[in-house]
Amino acid sequence: MNNFARKMVNGLSLVLTVLALSGCATKQLKNDIKEHENGRALYNNDVITAATITESGKENYSWVFIGINFDYALTSGAGDFLRALVTGKIDKARIRVSEEAAFTLNKEKNQFSGEITLKYSYRDLAEKALILSTLKLSEWYCTGNHKGAGECEIRLSGLAGTIHQKTHVPADVFRFNHPIKVNFYTNNTLSAKRLLYPVAVATDVVLSPLYLLGGVAVLTVYGVILLH
Repeated sequence: MNNFARKMVNGLSLVLTVLALSGCATKQLKNDIKEHENGRALYNNDVITAATITESGKENYSWVFIGINFDYALTSGAGDFLRALVTGKIDKARIRVSEEAAFTLNKEKNQFSGEITLKYSYRDLAEKALILSTLKLSEWYCTGNHKGAGECEIRLSGLAGTIHQKTHVPADVFRFNHPIKVNFYTNNTLSAKRLLYPVAVATDVVLSPLYLLGGVAVLTVYGVILLH
């Protein structure tokens, strides 16, 4: 590339950069608002230590997680896992918590949704097959070694329910070997920065002629340089 062409490319790049600055205030504010409103904040936490069932008619019952501070009545999720656990089809001693649970609260903070991730350490391929069939897991959630032992991830997703003040805890609740810490989050509300949006738009409108003049000035200077 000769010297003239190189100067021309550099000049056009600089002009485009100057013109691209137009709308910066609005774009940055829009990104800040989106990031805030799509986020969430830690509200509280609890530890789930046990599970039990509540009967509401013949063959009609629901599961309840027993926490230290509150009780959590499930309306969906975890049914197959808890039945297998309570009936002894899977060994609770071989289950560990993979990571802290994350539940999202509704606006009134009396309902929740989220998931819990656990790990099950199986001893041989027969136990692995039992876990897969009982909990309807995929092979993709399991890892193993050449001796036949390994781990399967149990992801209790789609959990939802209501939060209740603690009552008397029955003596026959099913207690977990490893309590599950739950972090409760609230979705962020509308960003206060929305109030600044008209100001940002007005700022870009006012400054846009200056950006354009700057681009023209740069191009003129480069034109003079190129002629020499």
